[in-house]
Parts: sequence; C-alpha cells; structure tokens
Amino acid sequence: MKLFMSLALVMSFSAVTFAETTPSAGENKTNLSKVLENKKFNEDNRITDAKLKADSGSLSRYSLSFNLSYYGPTLGDMGAKDQPNPDGTPGTYETSLGGSFGGRFRIDSSSSINAGAGLKAIHPLHGMERFDTNNPYMGYNISTRLAGVQMRNSISVSAITIPNYTKIGEYGSISYDNSMVYDLGTSHFAIGFDTSFGYYLYNRDYDKKDGKAARYNIAFFPNLKYNFNDKFNINTSMNLSYWNARSRADQYNLQNRTITQRLGLGYAWSRDIYIAPYLNFFPDKLATDATTVNASVIFSVL
Repeated sequence: MKLFMSLALVMSFSAVTFAETTPSAGENKTNLSKVLENKKFNEDNRITDAKLKADSGSLSRYSLSFNLSYYGPTLGDMGAKDQPNPDGTPGTYETSLGGSFGGRFRIDSSSSINAGAGLKAIHPLHGMERFDTNNPYMGYNISTRLAGVQMRNSISVSAITIPNYTKIGEYGSISYDNSMVYDLGTSHFAIGFDTSFGYYLYNRDYDKKDGKAARYNIAFFPNLKYNFNDKFNINTSMNLSYWNARSRADQYNLQNRTITQRLGLGYAWSRDIYIAPYLNFFPDKLATDATTVNASVIFSVL
C-alpha cells in the first residue's frame, strides 16, 4: 500500500506539472501545439561534470533514457558464473547483461520525471539461463549547484520483480540517491560523495528462511576523479554500506557490509552518452579471484 501511495504521489506531481503547461479547452490549437512540441531546454551551465549531465538525461522535453550494465566474472576465473558475495545477503550476484529503459518528461533545465523498467539476462556467457524483468520504477530528479558543489538528487519508487527478492516477500522499494562533485581548482582532480538509501516493502512477516533480508540499506560512496579533459577521466570510489536486518527487532541496529572499491574509466561520447568500464574489488582482499570486470553505459535519445 505504501508503494502505491508513493506512486500516486509522484504521478500526481507529474499531472499537476503537466496541467500547468497544458492549455484549457478554450485555447487555440496553436497554443496546444506549442505545449506538445518536443522543446529543447538550455543547458544548465552550473553542471559541468560529464556523468552528472548524462544522468540528468536529454535536454528535450520528451525523451527516452537507457542504462546498460554488464556484471562480469572475476579476473581469476573468466568462466565464473557468479560474482563474489562474502556477506551472504540476498541479491543479484550472478554474472549478467541487461539494462533499463524508460521515458523522461523534462520540467525545466534542472528537473525531470522519469519512469521505466528493464530486462536482465542471467549468465550471458553460459547460454542466457534466465531473463529477469528489472523492477519497474518512477522517479523525480533534480540537478543543481550550491557553493561550488555540483549535485543531483533523485527519489523513486519501484515494484520488485526480481526472483531473488520476491522469494523473500519483497514487493516494492522507496529510494533516495544523491551525488555531489567538487572540482579542486584547476588541478583536473574532483572529489565526490554519493549517498544511497533504500527502504524495502514486504508482503509478509519475516521467516528464518529469508536469511539476511533487510528492512533498509544506506550506502556512502566517497570518490576521486581525475579529468584528462571534458570527456575522459579515471576514477575510483569506495562503497561503505550498512543495513538493518529484518531478523532483528531493533529497527535502528545497523550492520556493515564488506567494503568494496571501484577503479574505472569514464568517457563521454557526447553529452547524453557516458561509458564507464570498471573493476570492482575488496580493498582488504586484493586478489584476482575477488576482482570482477564490469561496465555501464548511460544514454538518452530524442
């Protein structure tokens, strides 16, 4: 119920926003055509980070957005079917190839509403053993700059469809994500700090067989980037993640997950296309059998 209330709230906001720009029945067709045309907004020049630009989507009023992801095997065993899961928590740790696609309605040069879903192929190098429908979602996004800090905020709701989660009773989630970037003068270096919070909705009480199911998860991603130019960078980030177990009565008790780190490259093919291959590893266990090969691509059309 909470999930549908959240969906209704976002949809209501979208409807109100659209209504503000939609002419009444008495207005002429010329005004209507102006509203329906795929207007191009001006670039928000306060945002200069290539990834933040790509994440914010196309500058068109109406556009399509895509996110492609590849979660590959370890360097020590390129034929491995699954990625490491040292914490033994529920999740999608299979090697996979997939992505999400959706529509975006841009309110102005800084904010937008988007909705979509996706598809994921499980074990793509072993015969595509299964296809999962990625969680349908709806969200609101805004980018801004404050005291020299570029930032993007996003709040979204999702219907859970992935079997790894539905089997433990999870049916929905509410999430908030924040990304911040600060350029260190003219040094080409930039520091960043991302935050992600997810609250999960269940259709039944906890059962022991659900194992390490979480009520909510909060993660922090301090990161460092060196920009060779406006299009190309090398970057690293650390994942400090904490979760509250459903098995515990205390809803404020947090347990930490194993720290992970990324080392990758970022390339902006254009404003709307950002390609990012990276290695993911455990800083306290530097080994090829614990380092995975991954990549992500963000792009928009129209």
